[in-house]
Amino acid sequence: MPLNNDCFLTAGLELVGCTKDNVAGVEAIYLANYKELVPSPSVSNVVYDATTTGEITAITGLTGTTFYTFDTVKETSSLSEAINVNVQNGTLSFVPTITLVMNKLTTEKRNLIHMMATGVLVGVVKDNNGAYWMAGFRKGLDVTAVEASTGTALGDRNGATVTLTGAEPLPMAKLSSTAVTQMLNLADYQ
Repeated sequence: MPLNNDCFLTAGLELVGCTKDNVAGVEAIYLANYKELVPSPSVSNVVYDATTTGEITAITGLTGTTFYTFDTVKETSSLSEAINVNVQNGTLSFVPTITLVMNKLTTEKRNLIHMMATGVLVGVVKDNNGAYWMAGFRKGLDVTAVEASTGTALGDRNGATVTLTGAEPLPMAKLSSTAVTQMLNLADYQ
């Protein structure tokens, strides 16, 4: 069977050729207010192609929406997703988790974390392969844990780790090049 562009066979995975063209980690995280992207259950400004690509193909109707940019310290932050299957109930759900590490405790960061914790967000993660992944685009992400610490030893982290978690009917999705451009046009540190 021939390989497709992602190095996957239709009946399995062959580890030949493109097995070492991958790096882990996160370059940046972008967070937006969920209600600005999904103003109601019947209206979403995130266009998901469920039939052909499984990607976010457009981000539309975004007057006043900002994707707030969070630069990440190398080898600290991450995006992961668990899949929950209940065979007896016939249910399938996805649990995306974004872990954002911020070094050095400051009042500004404390206030930013407090704002994040009181809202519902959508996250886009740019990984170190250059791909952009959106999580929480159907139900949103909530801050479910924050660990802020001064550290103990001089070499310990003084800062905070923020965990955002979702409960979604669809898996996280890669952004098409059009959707990346649309999202980056709305990105800002503010």
